[in-house]
Amino acid sequence: MLFDLSDTEKIILELSWEKKCWMAGAEFWSHLNERGGNFKRQTVNTYLSRMSDKGLLIKNKTKYIYAYTKEEFEEKRATEVLNTMYNGSLKNFLTALTGNIKISPDEAFELRNYLDKLK
Repeated sequence: MLFDLSDTEKIILELSWEKKCWMAGAEFWSHLNERGGNFKRQTVNTYLSRMSDKGLLIKNKTKYIYAYTKEEFEEKRATEVLNTMYNGSLKNFLTALTGNIKISPDEAFELRNYLDKLK
């Protein structure tokens, strides 16, 4: 799945969202190692290149920035999970999420109102 990230990819995206500016590979390398990592520059460059190839980062010469805001990324990730694992069915997802446990009348009312707003 495209939006299922390794721990290092998550850190790279979080860093990119935090900085909100174009960053060189050396800057990512420095920040990753400051946060307790033990990365070689080439390893970080490989991550950046792969993330750019997957469309998660945008590359401009030697610098990178996120392709999606954090909110956009989370939305796309949730959609990917829904489509991949539950055939795009919100009902199937909710059934799996709740384990078919009954909900209270108040929760059912709130959920129904929310779903009606999505129409």
